[in-house]
Amino acid sequence: MLLELKTEGNFRKKYFEMLKYRLTYGSLELEGIDDDLASAKQAMNILNQLNAINYMFAIPEKKLSYYEFTKIICDIVDQVSGGEIINFRTTKAIVNGSKVKRSNPSMIRNDLLYLLEDYNYQLEQFKNTMSIYEIEANFHIRFLHIHPFEDGNGRTARILLAYNLCKNNTAPCVITKETKEKYCEYIENNDIKGLANLFEELSKKELSIMVSLYKELDKDGLIEENAMSEEQEMALKLIKF
Repeated sequence: MLLELKTEGNFRKKYFEMLKYRLTYGSLELEGIDDDLASAKQAMNILNQLNAINYMFAIPEKKLSYYEFTKIICDIVDQVSGGEIINFRTTKAIVNGSKVKRSNPSMIRNDLLYLLEDYNYQLEQFKNTMSIYEIEANFHIRFLHIHPFEDGNGRTARILLAYNLCKNNTAPCVITKETKEKYCEYIENNDIKGLANLFEELSKKELSIMVSLYKELDKDGLIEENAMSEEQEMALKLIKF
């Protein structure tokens, strides 16, 4: 995994601390949950999101079973919602401004099963013909079209996206309100290619941030030997400064 939380290296520790706060603020802004930072309500929103990110990134890297996957997403939405949502929705989904037909409540579990099976199959069989960004874009759109929860679907999906990219040794995406229009348009129109291109663009920007942090820590003598993975070291060599 690109980010190994149990590793004590300065780069990984400092980068992850920076990443999770940016993921939190970006995701909350995207949802319009951007109250005064000094308010108790927003403080709890931020804490809930940070707890969910910490929870997700502490999960060991492995192929998830359907039971594990559904438990994880329920645990994430439980945390991002502050305990207000703990299970799949039981009513019709209404998403303002969207014409996409979301899954019928009775079909949510089946649709999530097919989604996970297709995702694992693509990772195993099409890694050489599909980019990781296409695979993740397909998963992301389908998950949001299933809309398994009453609320918190977007926040949950973006945590999964960051984790999955890191698990596949790819820089994560920080999606903010600046890219909201394109992001929502691609999801609404089931535009996998468009969303994949956006993910790739944001991932490459994130890699440059990682490199900048690495160089700064290295300049200060804070990078330990073998603190980066082989993939990260290769990325550093390929980038021209």
